[in-house]
Amino acid sequence: MALTASVVIPAFNASGTIVRAIRSALEQSIAPCEVVVGCDGCTDDTATLARGAGATALELSKANGSVARNSAVRHTRGDVVFFLDADDWWQPGKIESHLSVWSRHSPSFVIDRSTPVLPDGGRAHWMGGLEREGDAEWTEFLSYRAWASGSSFSVSRTNFDAVGGFCEQLNKFQDVDFWVRCAHELGAAYTLLNSHTNYSVTAGPSVSKVTTQVEENLSRLFDGWPFATPEQRAAFSSHAYLTAAEVTPWPKSVDLFNKAHWPVSKPFFWKSLYQSLRRSA
Repeated sequence: MALTASVVIPAFNASGTIVRAIRSALEQSIAPCEVVVGCDGCTDDTATLARGAGATALELSKANGSVARNSAVRHTRGDVVFFLDADDWWQPGKIESHLSVWSRHSPSFVIDRSTPVLPDGGRAHWMGGLEREGDAEWTEFLSYRAWASGSSFSVSRTNFDAVGGFCEQLNKFQDVDFWVRCAHELGAAYTLLNSHTNYSVTAGPSVSKVTTQVEENLSRLFDGWPFATPEQRAAFSSHAYLTAAEVTPWPKSVDLFNKAHWPVSKPFFWKSLYQSLRRSA
């Protein structure tokens, strides 16, 4: 029997992009059996627009994207759950490509690469995700080079339930946390070489995006990663601080660079420093 797909979209005041996201899911070559939008305390007409576009909309109390996703998943009935952020959209063939993998393999999850789309509609020179196809172990998802977007992956409902869904105490790195835990507990993920996901670089207000509380997030993250070595935790922490420094104007970012230990040998350090300096202008 053919596998069925459900699509989950967490949304916060996403009236400007929600219809595009829903249509990109419903107009796939293999259509999902449903699209469920978890409205995270929306105060605009996101829910009304979502229903008008053919989705089920859950009007939830304000919490965060993880709560919205977990709540929406509980209302799905498909074999495989796909996640799509409200400000992103899919390319044709996304669901078909993922379900083909699910029918032939037994991965912990499936993830394709993401194509960054700039505010002017142009494509960035980089692409998110691993530059190869095949199995990927949990350790690979500790590196930002493996990170596509939260709109790039699918997971069987069985596997989602087995790892307890998204950590609702995190307000950052929720996707990475899920990928690491899922691949560690259930075995290798499967990465697709091609991109089927358009990722909005300048994200709108589709979900709450927090760049503070880095220490708190890392503590919560590592509570769920007892298997990670001290070296792996240190490397991940350094990147987390650089990520926060990148969006913090200089010189307010100095403390974040100090906590990252000024890893001048890493290209991402220089990118973060450049962006921080730009924001001080």
